[in-house]
Amino acid sequence: MSETDTLEQEVETVTVSPVEELINQITDGELNKAEGSFQSILQDKMVDALEAQRIATAQAIFNDTDDDIEDDITDEVLEDETDITDEELDAVEQVMDEDEEILAELDDDEEEIDTEE
Repeated sequence: MSETDTLEQEVETVTVSPVEELINQITDGELNKAEGSFQSILQDKMVDALEAQRIATAQAIFNDTDDDIEDDITDEVLEDETDITDEELDAVEQVMDEDEEILAELDDDEEEIDTEE
């Protein structure tokens, strides 16, 4: 097999954002994975906000600057990192709740079928 054949066989990998992954998991009914992804997204956002605050505090202490820098950095990080709005989070939680209700109904139906047999 030649080098060009090998290169042609390589497949590009598509990077899926964590939000897209969360939505795909919810759509596929993988609610346990979706919950983990949701918690991971929130944790990442908190870590980023804390890191921005740490940087701003260090700059204020060591560079003897105004509090305006702290606000600017925090706002920048929040604008860059908050791709998800509160409405979107509410919608995701609502879909997850609805999916859990459907799964609970299916479990109840399965139990009824098992008891009839």
